[in-house]
This record gives sequence, structure tokens and C-alpha cells, in this order.
Amino acid sequence: MTKLFVIVFILCVYCFTLIRCTKHKKINEIDEATLRSEQIIVKNADEAIIELKNGNKRFLENKLINYNYKRQIELSKGRQKPYAIILSCMDSRVPPEIVFDQGIGHLFALRVAGNVEDENILGSIEYAVEHGHSKVIVVMGHSHCGAVKGSIIGTELENLTQLLDQIKPSIKAYPGTLDIVEAVSKNNVKTTIQDILKRSNFISDHVNDNKIEIVGAYYNIETGEVSFLD
Repeated sequence: MTKLFVIVFILCVYCFTLIRCTKHKKINEIDEATLRSEQIIVKNADEAIIELKNGNKRFLENKLINYNYKRQIELSKGRQKPYAIILSCMDSRVPPEIVFDQGIGHLFALRVAGNVEDENILGSIEYAVEHGHSKVIVVMGHSHCGAVKGSIIGTELENLTQLLDQIKPSIKAYPGTLDIVEAVSKNNVKTTIQDILKRSNFISDHVNDNKIEIVGAYYNIETGEVSFLD
């Protein structure tokens, strides 16, 4: 009986120790993830793009680290230092903060159907460049874009008509050998970048002075992968 008691006692101690170790391991993993998400420091556009690529890789592998939103709210309530500006489509399947695994205060995210620019978008980017700490502007299109499809087939609807008209110049550049929606979506990213630089001297000057970089990207809604365009 005494021997059985000793064996049971030893097993209980072992199980208790194992549970505590596992619990501490999980806590340490959470603390490490929180620390990593809080210490995103980029010095230039190249480092910013690398972080975005790494974030998308984490997203694809389901290894997200930016999930402690309560902690991020506390850290960002008095200041913000977004390292990137993302202009993307309003499509509900393309949320920039999620597909790049970025937390609160990490990105300036601008969203509009067809990821096109107007005075409001330009003013928002100018504000972000002037008052933020961003190193890169990313214009991101995506596959199966409804706005692009609407522009191709000539959809008309009150204020939507003028928005879709902004995409039409990208249709003219369609080579006729690829999937038309994908080709026009990528052309539209390049056209938007050109228009931003053409319509905002402030942004153009900052790009020319190497204070910020502007690049294109493309999100595949079927795979979740983001590719950066040349």
C-alpha cells in the first residue's frame, strides 16, 4: 500500500510539473510573439517590403504573431508609427492588415474599389508621408477584381461609373494573350502608381529624393499569396 502510494504521488508530481512547464512554454511563446509584433523597426523601403513579405508568409503558414490586439491598443493609443502605406481594393477578401500579418498601428491602410486614386486618396497619402514614418507606398490589386470586371463590361451606376472609368486606360494596355481580368488588374496597379506620381508633386518629390518608395503588388484571393510587381 505504501509503495503504491509513493508511485501515485510521484506520478502526480510529474503530471503537475509537466502541466506547469507546458503552461509556461505557451506563455513564453505568447510573450515572444507580442515582443516581435511590438518591435517592427524598418530603416528603409527594402526592409519595409521584406517585413511585408515575411508577414504574408506567416499568414500563408498560419503562424500569425500580431494577435495581441489589447496590448497593441495600449501601446498605440498615444502615438503611431506605420512603416508602410497600403492602397488596396475594398474587396472584403483583401484586408491588408490580415494578409500581411500586421498589428494595430503598423500600416496606413487606404481602401477603395479598384485601388484607384482620387483627390481624397492623394491627400491621405500626402498626410501619411508628411506626418507618418512610412518607408514605402504599396498599391495592391487582386485577382477576380469586381471593379475591373465592371470596367471591362462597361457597368454604369451613378457615382460608380466615374470610378470604373478610371480603370479603362488599363484595358487599352491589355496584350490580348493573358486572362483579361488579371492582366488589366496588374496594368491598373501600374497606372495608379503613375497617376499618383503625376498628380502629386509632393509624393513625387519624396520618391525622387529617396525619402519613400512606391511599388505595386498583387494579391491572389485563391491562395492568399501577395506578389510584388516589377
